[in-house]
Amino acid sequence: MRLTLNQGKNLICVRFDYDEVVIRKMNTIPGSRWNPKRKYWTFENNYSNLALFLEMFKHKYLLFESRIKDFTAPELIANYFNSYYLPQFEKKLKLKGYSQNSIKAYLNHNKSFIKYIKKDLFRIEMSDVNDYVLYLLEELNNTHSYANQFISAFKTFNNLILELDGINNKLFRPKKKKKLPKVLNKTEVKDIISAVDNLKHQLILILTYSAGLRVSEVVKLKISDIDSNRMLIYIRSAKGYKDRYTLLSKSALNKLRLYLKAFRVHKYDAQWLFPGQDKDKHLSKRSAQKIFKRACRQAGINKEVGIHSLRHSFATHLLEQGVDLRYIQNLLGHKSSTTTEIYTHVSNKNLIEITNPFDKL
Repeated sequence: MRLTLNQGKNLICVRFDYDEVVIRKMNTIPGSRWNPKRKYWTFENNYSNLALFLEMFKHKYLLFESRIKDFTAPELIANYFNSYYLPQFEKKLKLKGYSQNSIKAYLNHNKSFIKYIKKDLFRIEMSDVNDYVLYLLEELNNTHSYANQFISAFKTFNNLILELDGINNKLFRPKKKKKLPKVLNKTEVKDIISAVDNLKHQLILILTYSAGLRVSEVVKLKISDIDSNRMLIYIRSAKGYKDRYTLLSKSALNKLRLYLKAFRVHKYDAQWLFPGQDKDKHLSKRSAQKIFKRACRQAGINKEVGIHSLRHSFATHLLEQGVDLRYIQNLLGHKSSTTTEIYTHVSNKNLIEITNPFDKL
Protein backbone atom coordinates (compact mmCIF):
# COMPACT_ATOMS: atom_id res chain seq x y z
CA MET A 1 0.00 0.00 0.00
CA ARG A 2 1.31 3.46 -0.95
CA LEU A 3 0.41 6.63 0.94
CA THR A 4 0.84 10.16 -0.38
CA LEU A 5 -0.47 13.54 0.76
CA ASN A 6 -2.59 16.01 -1.11
CA GLN A 7 -1.59 18.92 1.12
CA GLY A 8 -3.78 21.43 -0.68
CA LYS A 9 -6.90 19.51 0.32
CA ASN A 10 -5.37 17.98 3.47
CA LEU A 11 -6.07 14.46 2.23
CA ILE A 12 -4.22 11.18 2.59
CA CYS A 13 -4.26 9.25 -0.69
CA VAL A 14 -3.94 5.45 -0.58
CA ARG A 15 -3.14 3.18 -3.53
CA PHE A 16 -3.24 -0.61 -3.44
CA ASP A 17 -3.95 -3.58 -5.68
CA TYR A 18 -7.60 -4.59 -5.84
CA ASP A 19 -8.59 -6.40 -2.64
CA GLU A 20 -12.17 -6.67 -1.38
CA VAL A 21 -11.10 -7.05 2.24
CA VAL A 22 -8.99 -3.89 2.07
CA ILE A 23 -11.83 -2.01 0.36
CA ARG A 24 -14.27 -2.95 3.13
CA LYS A 25 -11.82 -1.67 5.71
CA MET A 26 -11.27 1.57 3.79
CA ASN A 27 -15.02 2.18 3.81
CA THR A 28 -15.02 2.18 7.63
CA ILE A 29 -12.76 5.26 7.78
CA PRO A 30 -14.97 8.37 8.26
CA GLY A 31 -15.20 10.43 5.06
CA SER A 32 -13.18 8.00 2.94
CA ARG A 33 -13.82 8.15 -0.80
CA TRP A 34 -12.75 6.36 -3.97
CA ASN A 35 -11.36 8.63 -6.69
CA PRO A 36 -12.06 6.78 -9.99
CA LYS A 37 -10.02 9.23 -12.05
CA ARG A 38 -6.88 9.09 -9.89
CA LYS A 39 -7.41 5.43 -8.92
CA TYR A 40 -6.86 5.92 -5.21
CA TRP A 41 -8.79 6.21 -1.95
CA THR A 42 -8.73 9.39 0.11
CA PHE A 43 -9.54 10.36 3.68
CA GLU A 44 -8.93 13.48 5.74
CA ASN A 45 -5.45 13.84 7.19
CA ASN A 46 -6.36 13.97 10.89
CA TYR A 47 -5.19 12.10 13.98
CA SER A 48 -8.19 9.79 14.45
CA ASN A 49 -8.34 8.74 10.80
CA LEU A 50 -4.62 8.02 10.63
CA ALA A 51 -4.73 6.10 13.93
CA LEU A 52 -7.63 3.97 12.63
CA PHE A 53 -5.91 3.31 9.30
CA LEU A 54 -2.60 2.27 10.91
CA GLU A 55 -4.36 0.02 13.39
CA MET A 56 -6.28 -1.75 10.60
CA PHE A 57 -3.20 -2.23 8.43
CA LYS A 58 -0.46 -2.54 11.05
CA HIS A 59 0.61 -5.93 9.65
CA LYS A 60 0.79 -4.72 6.03
CA TYR A 61 3.79 -3.21 4.29
CA LEU A 62 3.09 0.52 3.95
CA LEU A 63 5.14 2.81 1.75
CA PHE A 64 4.98 6.52 2.64
CA GLU A 65 5.73 8.56 -0.46
CA SER A 66 5.35 11.96 1.25
CA ARG A 67 7.42 13.28 4.12
CA ILE A 68 6.43 11.68 7.42
CA LYS A 69 6.54 15.08 9.14
CA ASP A 70 3.76 16.34 6.85
CA PHE A 71 1.26 13.79 8.13
CA THR A 72 -0.92 14.97 11.00
CA ALA A 73 0.56 12.46 13.48
CA PRO A 74 4.13 11.42 12.54
CA GLU A 75 4.52 9.74 15.95
CA LEU A 76 1.82 7.23 14.97
CA ILE A 77 3.76 6.35 11.82
CA ALA A 78 6.94 5.95 13.87
CA ASN A 79 5.03 3.54 16.13
CA TYR A 80 3.94 1.62 13.02
CA PHE A 81 7.55 1.35 11.84
CA ASN A 82 8.59 0.03 15.25
CA SER A 83 5.80 -2.50 15.47
CA TYR A 84 6.30 -3.69 11.87
CA TYR A 85 10.10 -3.83 11.52
CA LEU A 86 11.49 -4.43 15.03
CA PRO A 87 9.90 -7.89 15.47
CA GLN A 88 11.58 -8.91 12.19
CA PHE A 89 14.84 -7.47 13.50
CA GLU A 90 14.49 -9.32 16.81
CA LYS A 91 13.89 -12.63 15.03
CA LYS A 92 17.01 -12.23 12.90
CA LEU A 93 19.13 -11.28 15.93
CA LYS A 94 17.99 -14.47 17.68
CA LEU A 95 18.79 -16.56 14.62
CA LYS A 96 22.28 -15.03 14.50
CA GLY A 97 22.84 -15.94 18.17
CA TYR A 98 22.91 -12.52 19.81
CA SER A 99 22.56 -12.54 23.60
CA GLN A 100 19.28 -11.49 25.18
CA ASN A 101 20.93 -8.38 26.65
CA SER A 102 22.28 -7.34 23.23
CA ILE A 103 18.92 -7.95 21.58
CA LYS A 104 17.13 -5.82 24.16
CA ALA A 105 19.68 -3.00 23.83
CA TYR A 106 19.62 -3.04 19.99
CA LEU A 107 15.81 -2.99 19.88
CA ASN A 108 15.59 -0.09 22.35
CA HIS A 109 18.23 1.94 20.49
CA ASN A 110 16.50 1.60 17.13
CA LYS A 111 13.06 2.21 18.62
CA SER A 112 14.22 5.52 20.10
CA PHE A 113 15.99 6.50 16.88
CA ILE A 114 12.88 5.82 14.74
CA LYS A 115 10.72 7.91 17.07
CA TYR A 116 13.27 10.73 16.95
CA ILE A 117 13.76 11.04 13.18
CA LYS A 118 10.06 10.61 12.18
CA LYS A 119 11.15 9.71 8.67
CA ASP A 120 10.54 6.88 6.23
CA LEU A 121 13.12 4.28 7.20
CA PHE A 122 14.17 3.62 3.62
CA ARG A 123 15.01 7.30 3.15
CA ILE A 124 17.37 7.52 6.10
CA GLU A 125 20.63 9.29 5.28
CA MET A 126 23.98 9.34 7.01
CA SER A 127 23.26 12.87 8.30
CA ASP A 128 20.14 11.57 10.12
CA VAL A 129 22.21 9.08 12.06
CA ASN A 130 24.98 11.58 12.82
CA ASP A 131 22.44 14.16 14.01
CA TYR A 132 20.93 11.60 16.36
CA VAL A 133 24.37 10.75 17.77
CA LEU A 134 24.91 14.44 18.53
CA TYR A 135 21.46 14.53 20.14
CA LEU A 136 22.42 11.61 22.39
CA LEU A 137 25.68 13.28 23.42
CA GLU A 138 24.74 16.96 23.66
CA GLU A 139 21.03 17.01 24.49
CA LEU A 140 20.68 13.84 26.56
CA ASN A 141 24.23 13.90 27.98
CA ASN A 142 24.82 10.22 27.25
CA THR A 143 28.30 8.73 27.29
CA HIS A 144 30.39 8.09 24.20
CA SER A 145 30.09 4.36 24.91
CA TYR A 146 26.29 4.65 24.82
CA ALA A 147 26.42 6.52 21.51
CA ASN A 148 28.77 3.90 20.07
CA GLN A 149 26.38 1.16 21.14
CA PHE A 150 23.61 2.94 19.23
CA ILE A 151 25.80 3.08 16.12
CA SER A 152 26.42 -0.67 16.38
CA ALA A 153 22.68 -1.22 16.87
CA PHE A 154 21.74 0.86 13.82
CA LYS A 155 24.41 -0.69 11.60
CA THR A 156 23.11 -4.15 12.48
CA PHE A 157 19.50 -3.02 11.85
CA ASN A 158 20.58 -1.65 8.49
CA ASN A 159 22.45 -4.83 7.56
CA LEU A 160 19.61 -7.15 8.51
CA ILE A 161 16.48 -5.11 7.63
CA LEU A 162 16.92 -1.85 5.72
CA GLU A 163 19.93 -2.71 3.53
CA LEU A 164 20.63 0.95 2.76
CA ASP A 165 23.81 1.44 0.74
CA GLY A 166 26.61 3.83 1.62
CA ILE A 167 25.73 4.53 5.27
CA ASN A 168 27.35 1.97 7.54
CA ASN A 169 30.92 2.48 6.41
CA LYS A 170 30.67 6.29 6.65
CA LEU A 171 29.28 6.72 10.16
CA PHE A 172 31.43 8.63 12.62
CA ARG A 173 32.05 6.95 15.97
CA PRO A 174 32.70 9.20 18.98
CA LYS A 175 36.07 8.51 20.55
CA LYS A 176 35.60 6.43 23.68
CA LYS A 177 36.69 7.91 26.98
CA LYS A 178 39.25 5.67 28.62
CA LYS A 179 37.84 5.20 32.09
CA LEU A 180 39.73 3.13 34.63
CA PRO A 181 37.82 0.38 36.43
CA LYS A 182 36.71 1.03 40.02
CA VAL A 183 38.80 -1.22 42.27
CA LEU A 184 38.47 -2.08 45.96
CA ASN A 185 41.51 -2.89 48.08
CA LYS A 186 41.72 -6.25 49.87
CA THR A 187 40.63 -4.79 53.20
CA GLU A 188 37.54 -3.23 51.64
CA VAL A 189 36.61 -6.52 49.95
CA LYS A 190 36.98 -8.35 53.26
CA ASP A 191 34.89 -5.74 55.10
CA ILE A 192 32.10 -5.90 52.49
CA ILE A 193 31.89 -9.71 52.66
CA SER A 194 32.09 -9.73 56.49
CA ALA A 195 29.24 -7.21 56.71
CA VAL A 196 26.79 -9.78 55.28
CA ASP A 197 25.06 -12.10 57.77
CA ASN A 198 22.99 -14.10 55.29
CA LEU A 199 25.06 -17.12 54.18
CA LYS A 200 23.54 -17.23 50.68
CA HIS A 201 24.17 -13.53 50.11
CA GLN A 202 27.68 -13.77 51.48
CA LEU A 203 28.52 -16.70 49.21
CA ILE A 204 27.32 -14.75 46.16
CA LEU A 205 29.82 -11.98 46.93
CA ILE A 206 32.59 -14.45 47.79
CA LEU A 207 32.27 -16.31 44.49
CA THR A 208 31.94 -13.10 42.49
CA TYR A 209 35.26 -11.86 43.91
CA SER A 210 37.22 -15.10 44.29
CA ALA A 211 36.37 -16.33 40.78
CA GLY A 212 36.27 -12.94 39.01
CA LEU A 213 32.70 -13.43 37.82
CA ARG A 214 30.28 -11.12 36.07
CA VAL A 215 26.99 -10.73 37.95
CA SER A 216 25.20 -12.55 35.11
CA GLU A 217 27.59 -15.48 35.60
CA VAL A 218 27.35 -15.84 39.36
CA VAL A 219 23.53 -15.89 39.43
CA LYS A 220 23.44 -18.57 36.69
CA LEU A 221 25.82 -20.98 38.41
CA LYS A 222 24.62 -24.55 38.78
CA ILE A 223 25.75 -27.01 41.44
CA SER A 224 27.29 -29.17 38.70
CA ASP A 225 29.51 -26.23 37.66
CA ILE A 226 31.54 -26.59 40.85
CA ASP A 227 34.48 -28.97 40.35
CA SER A 228 35.86 -29.42 43.87
CA ASN A 229 38.37 -32.10 42.76
CA ARG A 230 40.14 -29.80 40.32
CA MET A 231 39.27 -26.65 42.33
CA LEU A 232 37.71 -25.02 39.30
CA ILE A 233 34.38 -23.41 38.43
CA TYR A 234 32.89 -24.02 35.00
CA ILE A 235 31.33 -20.91 33.45
CA ARG A 236 28.92 -21.84 30.67
CA SER A 237 27.74 -19.63 27.81
CA ALA A 238 29.28 -16.46 29.23
CA LYS A 239 29.62 -13.21 27.27
CA GLY A 240 29.92 -14.03 23.58
CA TYR A 241 28.58 -17.54 24.32
CA LYS A 242 32.06 -18.65 25.43
CA ASP A 243 32.65 -21.33 28.08
CA ARG A 244 35.63 -21.14 30.40
CA TYR A 245 37.04 -22.34 33.71
CA THR A 246 38.02 -20.09 36.58
CA LEU A 247 39.42 -20.55 40.07
CA LEU A 248 37.60 -22.12 43.02
CA SER A 249 38.96 -20.80 46.31
CA LYS A 250 39.49 -23.27 49.18
CA SER A 251 37.83 -20.85 51.61
CA ALA A 252 34.95 -20.36 49.17
CA LEU A 253 34.53 -24.14 48.91
CA ASN A 254 34.18 -24.41 52.69
CA LYS A 255 31.47 -21.74 52.66
CA LEU A 256 29.83 -23.45 49.72
CA ARG A 257 29.56 -26.77 51.57
CA LEU A 258 27.98 -25.04 54.56
CA TYR A 259 25.53 -23.29 52.26
CA LEU A 260 24.48 -26.45 50.41
CA LYS A 261 23.87 -28.21 53.70
CA ALA A 262 21.99 -25.31 55.31
CA PHE A 263 19.81 -24.38 52.32
CA ARG A 264 19.42 -27.90 50.86
CA VAL A 265 19.72 -26.38 47.42
CA HIS A 266 20.26 -29.80 45.81
CA LYS A 267 16.59 -30.71 46.27
CA TYR A 268 15.48 -28.28 43.51
CA ASP A 269 15.08 -29.79 40.06
CA ALA A 270 16.59 -26.76 38.30
CA GLN A 271 19.81 -27.26 40.27
CA TRP A 272 20.55 -23.56 40.40
CA LEU A 273 23.18 -22.78 42.99
CA PHE A 274 21.32 -19.58 43.85
CA PRO A 275 17.60 -20.11 43.18
CA GLY A 276 15.26 -17.13 43.13
CA GLN A 277 11.87 -16.89 44.79
CA ASP A 278 10.62 -19.10 41.99
CA LYS A 279 12.82 -22.13 42.67
CA ASP A 280 12.83 -23.12 39.00
CA LYS A 281 14.59 -19.84 38.15
CA HIS A 282 17.93 -18.45 39.24
CA LEU A 283 18.34 -15.33 41.35
CA SER A 284 18.04 -12.13 39.32
CA LYS A 285 21.00 -9.91 38.57
CA ARG A 286 19.15 -7.02 40.19
CA SER A 287 18.89 -8.95 43.46
CA ALA A 288 22.64 -9.65 43.47
CA GLN A 289 23.36 -5.97 42.83
CA LYS A 290 21.14 -4.99 45.76
CA ILE A 291 22.97 -7.47 48.01
CA PHE A 292 26.28 -5.81 47.14
CA LYS A 293 24.98 -2.26 47.64
CA ARG A 294 23.51 -3.17 51.01
CA ALA A 295 26.80 -4.82 52.06
CA CYS A 296 28.74 -1.66 51.09
CA ARG A 297 26.46 0.48 53.27
CA GLN A 298 26.83 -1.87 56.21
CA ALA A 299 30.63 -1.92 55.77
CA GLY A 300 30.82 1.87 55.53
CA ILE A 301 32.26 1.82 52.00
CA ASN A 302 31.43 5.14 50.35
CA LYS A 303 33.12 4.58 46.99
CA GLU A 304 30.89 4.69 43.91
CA VAL A 305 31.23 1.02 43.09
CA GLY A 306 28.96 -1.76 41.87
CA ILE A 307 29.15 -5.52 42.18
CA HIS A 308 31.26 -5.61 38.98
CA SER A 309 34.01 -3.92 41.01
CA LEU A 310 34.58 -7.27 42.75
CA ARG A 311 35.56 -8.74 39.36
CA HIS A 312 37.83 -5.75 38.67
CA SER A 313 39.38 -6.14 42.13
CA PHE A 314 40.00 -9.87 41.60
CA ALA A 315 41.94 -9.15 38.40
CA THR A 316 43.90 -6.28 39.92
CA HIS A 317 44.86 -8.24 43.04
CA LEU A 318 46.04 -11.19 40.93
CA LEU A 319 48.20 -8.82 38.88
CA GLU A 320 49.67 -7.34 42.05
CA GLN A 321 50.47 -10.88 43.23
CA GLY A 322 52.57 -11.36 40.10
CA VAL A 323 50.16 -13.53 38.09
CA ASP A 324 50.85 -13.36 34.36
CA LEU A 325 48.42 -11.18 32.41
CA ARG A 326 47.66 -14.05 29.99
CA TYR A 327 46.34 -16.24 32.82
CA ILE A 328 44.19 -13.39 34.11
CA GLN A 329 42.79 -12.91 30.60
CA ASN A 330 41.75 -16.58 30.48
CA LEU A 331 40.22 -16.52 33.96
CA LEU A 332 38.14 -13.44 33.10
CA GLY A 333 37.15 -14.75 29.67
CA HIS A 334 38.41 -11.70 27.78
CA LYS A 335 38.60 -12.14 24.02
CA SER A 336 41.42 -9.62 23.65
CA SER A 337 44.46 -9.09 25.85
CA THR A 338 43.95 -5.35 25.36
CA THR A 339 40.84 -5.55 27.56
CA THR A 340 42.84 -7.21 30.36
CA GLU A 341 45.71 -4.72 30.10
CA ILE A 342 43.48 -2.01 31.58
CA TYR A 343 44.28 -3.47 35.02
CA THR A 344 47.94 -2.54 34.65
CA HIS A 345 46.79 1.08 35.00
CA VAL A 346 45.11 0.54 38.39
CA SER A 347 47.57 -1.94 39.89
CA ASN A 348 50.09 -0.62 42.40
CA LYS A 349 52.47 -3.52 41.74
CA ASN A 350 55.25 -1.32 40.33
CA LEU A 351 54.19 2.01 41.83
CA ILE A 352 54.95 0.92 45.40
CA GLU A 353 58.56 0.30 44.39
CA ILE A 354 58.96 3.94 43.35
CA THR A 355 60.36 6.30 45.96
CA ASN A 356 58.50 9.57 46.00
CA PRO A 357 60.93 12.49 45.37
CA PHE A 358 59.32 14.44 48.20
CA ASP A 359 60.58 11.80 50.66
CA LYS A 360 64.15 12.50 49.44
CA LEU A 361 64.06 16.22 50.17
